[in-house]
Amino acid sequence: MPHATTTTVERGSRVLVTGANGFIASHTIYALLKAGYDVLGTVRSETKAAAIKATMRDLLPGQAHAFSTSVVTDITQSASYEDILKSYEPSAVLHLAAPFAYNVSNFEKDLMEPAVAGTTAVLTAALAAPSIRRVVHTNSFACIYDASLGMRPGYTYTAKDWCPLKYSDGVSAPAAPVAYRAAKAVAEKTAWSFMEEKKPHFDLISLCPAMVFGPFLNTPTSLPSSIKELNTSNQLVWDVLSAPDGKVPPTKGPVWIDVRDVADAHVTSLANAELSGRRLLLAKSVYCSQEIADVARKVLPSKLAQRVPVGEPGKREAASHFAIDASEEERLLASESKGWKDLDECIRDLGVQLFDIPQ
Repeated sequence: MPHATTTTVERGSRVLVTGANGFIASHTIYALLKAGYDVLGTVRSETKAAAIKATMRDLLPGQAHAFSTSVVTDITQSASYEDILKSYEPSAVLHLAAPFAYNVSNFEKDLMEPAVAGTTAVLTAALAAPSIRRVVHTNSFACIYDASLGMRPGYTYTAKDWCPLKYSDGVSAPAAPVAYRAAKAVAEKTAWSFMEEKKPHFDLISLCPAMVFGPFLNTPTSLPSSIKELNTSNQLVWDVLSAPDGKVPPTKGPVWIDVRDVADAHVTSLANAELSGRRLLLAKSVYCSQEIADVARKVLPSKLAQRVPVGEPGKREAASHFAIDASEEERLLASESKGWKDLDECIRDLGVQLFDIPQ
């Protein structure tokens, strides 16, 4: 990885955010605008552009003038970004445009190509844009976790760990979650290889968030219109809260962080010179489905709490699988002195929204 530099992207600078209508990206744009950045978001259609612009107008009427959008229909082609970078002249790129979905069948077309070729496209376009000083590449705990080693009780994952999956593993994966992990792992490795080979004028930061839970931005254009439109990570929470017969479903991906902390981490990563060339794990703690149920019944209004399955209160799974340590990242990136949000706050804010979304 590149050595640290003195690169910073100060507040007031222009920033390009790819995949602007995504769950994490929309929160990140909101946080950037609040912090005083000028933001251009890329989306795949005018419909998505209209929605995210309406969201920012509703939430930040005084800063909405600092947000604009551009339609990029093919995120795998550098030409899609080159004119945007030339005309907008941003100081940084936050690359968040990548698929996170398990309901796909063509793993190469739907997961591998957008993630890997999309990464190369953004970096190649940035190489031709002298204004770019920093690229923040949004990756995943999937880039760190090695599923082939099992649940590894007693082992602690950190940002020093790497998923070993290759491109071919993603194409021939037995299931979509495996293909997703491969897509993220190969995309991140592609980014670091690009930096090593091209030695560009900008630096790179890699952010690797765990399962990202948390509330949606609370506007008519940002809330899902039905429960079927939930993003993949929040769907895991809803699967627990809405489980039938009082039975708590199995835990999936037992590492989490609040979306608002992920958004703030993106903002902090722009202005902190210390983070140049760093790979950072964004994870508050491990969790299990029973813990979500227990927390929800404690923090939600009583009329909602009584709808949450009881399961086996107090039972925890942490001892049966790996742990994580992102304490240094929390120290460097948390926007509040108390650190990242705990599960109580996350589930309280998200749970109320989930029960209010049409079924």
